[in-house]
Amino acid sequence: MSEILALTSAVLFGVADFAGGIASRTVAAWRVIAWSQLLGLPILLIALAMVGNSGYTSRDLAFGVLAGSVGLIGIGLLYMALAAGEMSIVSPIVGIGSAALPLVWGLAVGDVIGTLQWIGITAGLLSVALLAGSRRGKRLTPRPLAYALMAAIAFAVFFVAIAQTSPESGLWPLAAARIVTVPAAFLLAARTSTPAPPRGATFTYVAFVGLTDIGANIAVLLALQTGMISVTAILSS
Repeated sequence: MSEILALTSAVLFGVADFAGGIASRTVAAWRVIAWSQLLGLPILLIALAMVGNSGYTSRDLAFGVLAGSVGLIGIGLLYMALAAGEMSIVSPIVGIGSAALPLVWGLAVGDVIGTLQWIGITAGLLSVALLAGSRRGKRLTPRPLAYALMAAIAFAVFFVAIAQTSPESGLWPLAAARIVTVPAAFLLAARTSTPAPPRGATFTYVAFVGLTDIGANIAVLLALQTGMISVTAILSS
């Protein structure tokens, strides 16, 4: 079940990244993030009622806040990289990079990786190098490359932190994270641009980001609570 949830999160994260990257080309990245985080809250509230677990501890909530805060930084860096660089190059770098550190962490804490999984990991790493250099006339400049690498590190920390929560805590670590990240995103949006909601087609993209992003976060949290972080992070990335 954890593998299915991880793959579901991969699809939703990919769609959210695509829509967020498009929206960030017409509206400031933090404005996109702030409103998408807010618009995703109703889905989280519905999911909380459906999952129903309430056996969380202060440790679970603390790791949720840590994961959410680092993830928020990662999203900001990712959207800035997507807005400034080639999307088809930025996304694989972030995806594979964010899987590498959780893989190392998982192996360190006792995860066992099979031969077929190692083949997949190796192929994924090689594909990044091939993809980054295979598009004629499409090169990644230093600034979006730096954003992409920093985003990968932030997402890796997100995976490790959220994996520390207990299965009994359900979605409450994610709720604790949003209590912190939604106001923080609006404060950052106010510093970089107007925090007013986007209009027209851009608002549609932002709303779509909010729905798919919260769905991806719910799926990956449940996957990490029940499966190995090394496998889950790779599938989700």
